[in-house]
Amino acid sequence: MAFHDKDIIILGAGIIGCTIARTLLEKGFNVKLVAKHLPGDEDIWYASNWAGALWHGARDLSANYKYLQTVSYRRFMNDYKMDKTCGVCKVRVQEYFDEYPSDDDLWFRAVNSNYEELESHYSGNYAFGCEFDSVVIEPPRYLPFLKNQIESLGGQFIRKEIKDIQELYDEFGDSMIFVNASGVGPKYIKGIFDPDSYPNRGQNVLIKTRTDYAVRRAGKEYTYIIPRPMSGVVVLGGVNQPDQTHSEVDESIVKDEIRRAHELAPDIVSEDPEIAGIIVAIRPGRKGTFRLEKQKVGHRYLVHAYGTNGKGYAYSYGIAHDVCSKIEEIERDCCTSV
Repeated sequence: MAFHDKDIIILGAGIIGCTIARTLLEKGFNVKLVAKHLPGDEDIWYASNWAGALWHGARDLSANYKYLQTVSYRRFMNDYKMDKTCGVCKVRVQEYFDEYPSDDDLWFRAVNSNYEELESHYSGNYAFGCEFDSVVIEPPRYLPFLKNQIESLGGQFIRKEIKDIQELYDEFGDSMIFVNASGVGPKYIKGIFDPDSYPNRGQNVLIKTRTDYAVRRAGKEYTYIIPRPMSGVVVLGGVNQPDQTHSEVDESIVKDEIRRAHELAPDIVSEDPEIAGIIVAIRPGRKGTFRLEKQKVGHRYLVHAYGTNGKGYAYSYGIAHDVCSKIEEIERDCCTSV
């Protein structure tokens, strides 16, 4: 069987697994995704469905990580232009810093359109404020769109829980490339166990209001207000609870997220907003940073792409681009070594 005839098997069908699948299929590879949770699921362990998914340039990034985020922004903007119903929305973002940012912190000025520094509005309460155009993704709409894109390109989804990576090797004996995009899976799956992987519980408040603005605070009380323009609600956050996995709503977090959001943007979030729902999700955390590398396992290759925590959408297509490059390197080596 020729190299291009063999299926690439992706473990995981969250935003990372799906963007990798789409990118590989666009390159002409054959792809199958195997996962316990698929687009459309609403389980708390399927974090991709619950993400805030606002694109913003993170701080303290290497040049390569900045590029990975930039690739993602470009692809989401392309989807927005291609299909206004896909779940990608263009929004205006206001970002405030408790401490004055360095030029490197503001690297996203080269990516986001219509950037400007703020001299008024909420900025009087902070060391620095800026405003720019960006995108927000509504996951319950975008993930089914992405699933349709994958299937239209010939990709296949297989719903199956994997407890040992050997199960994949046995079931797909002809395949030589496997992608580990299992999110928090390496905390639990035999054969790919990673002691640095951990579950990270998040809890957000949905309120009934409309705004075209997203607002973020970077500093002591990290806070975000993310609109869902197509759904008429706004997401308030954030909180991280490492190694917690319970589904019960913590009312103290609800009150604190509303308080912080109101203090940040009182004209968007009132002191007593109408609550539309509470979101609980288990993010795929990893100590240090996410894992993105290829590994030789016997005669097979295993490409790791997991542990993005709450930044899966921001890095998704950039990670997919990098995974595709690694697989093309394997393809080249296989072809030239014959």
